[in-house]
Amino acid sequence: MSDLTVSVDDVQELGNKLRFVAGEFEGAEDIASDYAEEVCHGDLAHELEQFASNWRVHRSKLMEGLTKFAELAQAAGDSYDGIESELANALQGEG
Repeated sequence: MSDLTVSVDDVQELGNKLRFVAGEFEGAEDIASDYAEEVCHGDLAHELEQFASNWRVHRSKLMEGLTKFAELAQAAGDSYDGIESELANALQGEG
């Protein structure tokens, strides 16, 4: 048995924070690509373009993962909150 204790509010807050982080990634600019246009050295410009391209792919995967975890955390928090309310009502004879 674990000693880890997490409140429903913490789980729901985690979902909100993960959603926020995913949004920040989505809004992040591709500045490496912009710099590549300004660089006069062909090899360096090419490397910056490669980095920007790879970053777009990995950023997209990160956003997908963060969004999925945010949805799971929110669903878990909502489920636990619902169960907690049902149990409280049942104990009080209201359910």
